[in-house]
Amino acid sequence: MRDHGYRRLLPGEELRLNLEIIKFARMHVRQAGVVFRHVEHEKSELTASGPPEHIEGQSNLVRLTLPIPAGATPGLYRVNRMWVESYGGRRYDYEGEEVAEQASTLAFEVDEEPEAKPQLSLSYHL
Repeated sequence: MRDHGYRRLLPGEELRLNLEIIKFARMHVRQAGVVFRHVEHEKSELTASGPPEHIEGQSNLVRLTLPIPAGATPGLYRVNRMWVESYGGRRYDYEGEEVAEQASTLAFEVDEEPEAKPQLSLSYHL
């Protein structure tokens, strides 16, 4: 796998992200999320979503945890889509040019688990 300089993760690890929602209109946000898509395998997507916390002014912060599942396709993932859902049920989707800046900077690689067996050590627990 080519080293792109992005964060490298193994299945079983978690990626922690902050999604700040800067509101221009008065609304209550129920949930927000992000989808990362594999750059070579279009059907390989990883999603994280969650409820917001209110922060100063007109902003909300969503702390996202993206677990890397056992079956994740190894390789590079970039932001593909983000969304915000209001309490009233309206969903606002952000794709393409709306996420281009995040897609160019927020990416990560999923590595394959090594095939080599780990070394073990056994001792008494007192």
